Amino acid sequence: MCKQKFLIIGEVFTDTHLDITNSNSAIFRLGGIFHSARAFSALGTDYAMAYYAPSYLEEDINFYNVKLNSSGCFKLGKIDKCPNVMIVSESKEVGDQGYCNVLNEQAIYTETEDILNIIDIVKPTDILINPGRYDTKSILNKLQNLDIKIHIDMHYDSNSLLDGYLGKIETIILSTSSDLFKNLCKGTLEGIIEYFKNYNINNILVKENRGGSYCYSTKSGTITEAYSYPTKTMHSVGVGDVYNSVFISNKFDKLQNNMTLASLIASQYASTMDFEVFKINVSDVLDNYNKYSQIKGIRLSWEDRKNINIYMAAPDFPYVNTDKLITLEKCLKYHNFNLRFPIKENGLSDENTTPTQRAQIFSKDMELLQTCDLLIATLLYNDPGTLVEIGAFGQMKKPTILFDPYKCCNNLFAEQFSTRYCQTIEEVVEKTFELMGKEIHE
Repeated sequence: MCKQKFLIIGEVFTDTHLDITNSNSAIFRLGGIFHSARAFSALGTDYAMAYYAPSYLEEDINFYNVKLNSSGCFKLGKIDKCPNVMIVSESKEVGDQGYCNVLNEQAIYTETEDILNIIDIVKPTDILINPGRYDTKSILNKLQNLDIKIHIDMHYDSNSLLDGYLGKIETIILSTSSDLFKNLCKGTLEGIIEYFKNYNINNILVKENRGGSYCYSTKSGTITEAYSYPTKTMHSVGVGDVYNSVFISNKFDKLQNNMTLASLIASQYASTMDFEVFKINVSDVLDNYNKYSQIKGIRLSWEDRKNINIYMAAPDFPYVNTDKLITLEKCLKYHNFNLRFPIKENGLSDENTTPTQRAQIFSKDMELLQTCDLLIATLLYNDPGTLVEIGAFGQMKKPTILFDPYKCCNNLFAEQFSTRYCQTIEEVVEKTFELMGKEIHE
């Protein structure tokens, strides 16, 4: 196998994490292509960077370029009238992360160097492109006749990127959180194949967040799957970029092993913002891959999630504060689960409900329980109806998550009938993936 040398093309941002603070200030660090740079550096891989950024970031870019052992850092273009500050309101991606690129609509991109000149200096075997609002299409067109493997992460600002492109592409990388995947590709493998059918692509990698990943080979029509590996998540910003870098680095001859290694190292990136800690952890994974690869992972595809019926047991009555339940609903729908709310579907029983109507509502609720795969009971207070639903579902030998955000549960039967007990929405989302995850069969 020939020695690889990578060139990363894209923007540099200042990632600002509103929900992770240090001395009462939001934590921030260089983002954009620097997430991939940290991965390549930790792997000990030969790489260089070609970037767009505002001028105020150049001193930091040059400092961290040296710290991360890049073999070259080239300013491809400048950005004016926009600070390239990315606000992150929900770092762990329990639900939508609420990204906000400050003043991005008024950004002016100016190319200051020809990408072909940079390539002549770097002489890369592989190029990883992170599209942006710079003229990515123009750069890509300059690359289409070169004997270099092209990998494109089509997450943001890339819906029309390939229009008119005739060159080879080694890897298209998609994420289930992107609009391109959910809308233009309709959230399905069939939609992906249809969308990219007119392009010369070898592999299409789909990262499915906490549910793992799969790679579709266009030549053989085969699918290779990999687990995600749970960790004590500090953040998820740039975790997908780290996965990309490890995946295309081809540390192993076998695709399955490369995907597993990418998942393991991405998991390590999610657990810390300290590069030195991350670097040590990556070294440990590389030295002990066989041990790490035996860790129990989670595989739950985006498409499978929509077929999982979750019974949302809760006292979601008109007079109850249901803010916690509403937030949980948004987070689970963000991850594509199918939620079933008995009160919304079957009606609410009150003092005006006749005995016949009460019996009909009860019968429908029991039928709904039977059809569901998982019950999530949100205990907004010690509601007897929710407690009974926990017991009824437990009798069916199906998994139950008890979500007790106010720590009010003092019912022994509710505790014992529940498969998992959670006090935060993050825990509920994690346990949903854990309980509904599947084995991979090669």
